[in-house]
Amino acid sequence: MTDAHPTGAQPGLLSAADVRGLVARQKSALLAEEARKRKAAEEELKHQKEMFLHRTVTPDFVAHLTTRIGNAAANGEMQLFLGRFPSAWCTDGGRAINAREKDWPATLQGFARDFYDFWERELKPRGFQMEVAIVDFPSGMPGDIGATLSWKEGDRA
Repeated sequence: MTDAHPTGAQPGLLSAADVRGLVARQKSALLAEEARKRKAAEEELKHQKEMFLHRTVTPDFVAHLTTRIGNAAANGEMQLFLGRFPSAWCTDGGRAINAREKDWPATLQGFARDFYDFWERELKPRGFQMEVAIVDFPSGMPGDIGATLSWKEGDRA
């Protein structure tokens, strides 16, 4: 704020230039905060992807999954939503899953691939089915991929 004011002006009364300066500083602060939040979100997504790519199916995970299946069954459910991850984490951006191509599992990476292999080896022979699909399409493009485990009789993945 300027100390000088036109002749006859009230002391402390802001000029239009002062107000424009306040607005400009506020906009600048908001832009800086948005940039900080965007960078933090990008860093978090990068961290999540890194964790996803290096995570494996462990005995603790299997125990947790078994509990989740038991809880779902106790509630009368015939399926369990396993989770979701960005389609960008597939080698083809989710294209093969979206097109329901036979070789879609080859596009999986990290934990998704490890879980798929676990399902093939351990759960499928026990009658569990798994459905994998694109669950949203932001701006018309494949977004997240979701996986559901089912124990419905006669269900086929």
